Amino acid sequence: MPINPNDYYATTSRTGEQPERWKWEIHRKSQPLGIKMTVDGFQSDSAAQFSGKKALADFLSDLAKEDKRPLK
Repeated sequence: MPINPNDYYATTSRTGEQPERWKWEIHRKSQPLGIKMTVDGFQSDSAAQFSGKKALADFLSDLAKEDKRPLK
């Protein structure tokens, strides 16, 4: 089954820590991923967004490579 990159997205939210910290998390629309993909500790929402978008792009790139590998 081909990978649909539009099925995946990254969100950001505050962690509730003091001082205020932010995190990103990758989700899939069609069904739960089965694992949590999240990183926290960012000092701003924009820093978390930047890192989350990069992580999502890397994840989708790796997923596409994995999808193209021949089955053994």
